Amino acid sequence: MAMATCSVPSLATFLCNSKKPTSSMAVVEIKRGTGTLRLQSEFLNLGLASPQFFSGGQGLWNSSYGCYNNNRKRRAQRTICMAADFYSTLGVPRSANSKEIKSAYRRLARQYHPDVNKEPGAEQKFKEISAAYEVLSDDEKRSLYDQYGEAGVKGAAGGGAAYTTNPYDLFETFFGASMGGFSGMDTGFGTRRRETVIQGDDIRFDMTLEFSEAIFGAEKELEVSHLETCETCNGTGAKIGSRPKKCKTCGGRGQVMRTQQTPFGLFSQVSVCPSCGGQGQVISDYCRKCAGEGRLRVKKDLKVKIPPGVNNGSTLRVRGEGDAGPRGGPAGDLYVYLNVKEIPGIQRDGINLSSIISVSYVDAILGTVVKVKTVEGTQELKIPPGTQPGDVLVLSKLGVPKLSKPSFRGDHMFTVKVTIPTRISEKERALIEELSSLRNPKDNRGSVRSASWPQRKKNEQKRRKNTSRDFAGRSNG
Repeated sequence: MAMATCSVPSLATFLCNSKKPTSSMAVVEIKRGTGTLRLQSEFLNLGLASPQFFSGGQGLWNSSYGCYNNNRKRRAQRTICMAADFYSTLGVPRSANSKEIKSAYRRLARQYHPDVNKEPGAEQKFKEISAAYEVLSDDEKRSLYDQYGEAGVKGAAGGGAAYTTNPYDLFETFFGASMGGFSGMDTGFGTRRRETVIQGDDIRFDMTLEFSEAIFGAEKELEVSHLETCETCNGTGAKIGSRPKKCKTCGGRGQVMRTQQTPFGLFSQVSVCPSCGGQGQVISDYCRKCAGEGRLRVKKDLKVKIPPGVNNGSTLRVRGEGDAGPRGGPAGDLYVYLNVKEIPGIQRDGINLSSIISVSYVDAILGTVVKVKTVEGTQELKIPPGTQPGDVLVLSKLGVPKLSKPSFRGDHMFTVKVTIPTRISEKERALIEELSSLRNPKDNRGSVRSASWPQRKKNEQKRRKNTSRDFAGRSNG
């Protein structure tokens, strides 16, 4: 059993001053301040005596060993957890100079970049390499790290993350933006590199159409207010003779990444660059016409063709008439939302039109021709004899053109409503009763209906006369 005495400035790094143990049983003393923690542990399958675990006279407990515990032989479990060591991440000794650190980063960043290395874990390794280089390449951060470990770097950052640089921005700064084979690098957070050209917003315009305009189509004029690219600066926002400069904070990406070491690994958060507002560029000398915006709001008259057959709620798209994109980007589109007026007496159902017409019971029985209202004007509709209430009569091809095929047109359908009078004259009643007796001679009112009109009138007068006499006799008595 070997004794290893370790002086630990932070939990991030364990440096052992002993030689390689000669057995798998080791006693480790961890000193911190004035206290000493003595652990006896049986290291199983750890390669404790391997060169990777001990390097020369100093044994560096590499983060690749993770956390070890000894619960063998039912002893009380003791766990020693080791955080990542930036020197071991880059594979350099603690005495390495800036040139050696830079060389190590160059080699490892190329090796583990996700665009080159598709193996699982390569992206995480790439982020760890970038975090290590960010700390060790900065003299102040490195000094804090050497004295107090990772906690010291975080403390200097106000308790937040020790690493604030996007690993891909760091790579681009180191190798250059035009590095072959590394274009369009993925940030690793579900978003791609910020594009230099951004399309403008779409705008909406509401238009009201007459019913006939929706059926047959029309050409309408409208006035829209949208953003157009400034002609003076061509959308750059900079004064003539000057150019926007790449933002130093985000390196032209428009986003910044804040990376923080957690017990579960590196955690990164992407946000809009506070210096350039996500544009990736900063302007020092503004264009006077657009005040640095690169766009101006103007009013524009447009003509829009309404195709035949549009419906209420239909949307027309006019390409390129939306707001111009920032910094000379392409314009968005104009969307025209249609509101179609209704007309009384005609309803629309797809490509067909429908109406209700009323005919008298005589016309329904005998048949007739009536004038009806259509989108083509007044038309004649034939009512065949014997038409029943609810029958549907059709005028073909007087409906709505099909939007995708204007030559194909729907129909106009008329639902028949037969009107029956509530009051009729005596003559009408006599004629109807006579008609009824012809169609149904055994009707229970046949005796009444069998009498002619003059005879029934005479009988009615006689009845009234007798009624008057009876009333006069009772009064005298």
